[in-house]
Amino acid sequence: MNGLPVTDARGNTLVSLRFGTERDLTAPMPLALVVVEVDGRVLLVFDRRRGQWGLPGGTIELGETSHRAAVRELAAETGIVVSGLRFAAVARFVLRDPVRREYAAVYRAGFATEPAVRPRHDEVSAIAWWHPGTRLLRDQGLLDAEIARRVTGSAR
Repeated sequence: MNGLPVTDARGNTLVSLRFGTERDLTAPMPLALVVVEVDGRVLLVFDRRRGQWGLPGGTIELGETSHRAAVRELAAETGIVVSGLRFAAVARFVLRDPVRREYAAVYRAGFATEPAVRPRHDEVSAIAWWHPGTRLLRDQGLLDAEIARRVTGSAR
């Protein structure tokens, strides 16, 4: 799949998405994201602070593995408790405010039926299910959408 880099309206850029194994986590990894799939749909959370829909996830705490951070953030934001997330890729970004390069470990979880989900975090006000083969939701983050499309194989 090509089409990268992708830049959003805020000037943030998804430079690359490198698929592989957790052994590929060589750069400092400040973020962990999770692509949760059910019937071809991906779970999105509405982040109050950023004012947009995106993938569950967040900052990796000092001494924490990216996998543990992904599990913790998913549970904190959605109430979904899992231990066996699968590593999917490393996302590389150039962010604008402040200008910096940043990496995120991307994990995925698939469910046969829709899990009970409820916003459980101060930053998350709502959840939605989105099909990556369709148009973006209003106020949906372009970079997270591109990650979801590529991880699920729905990239155009």
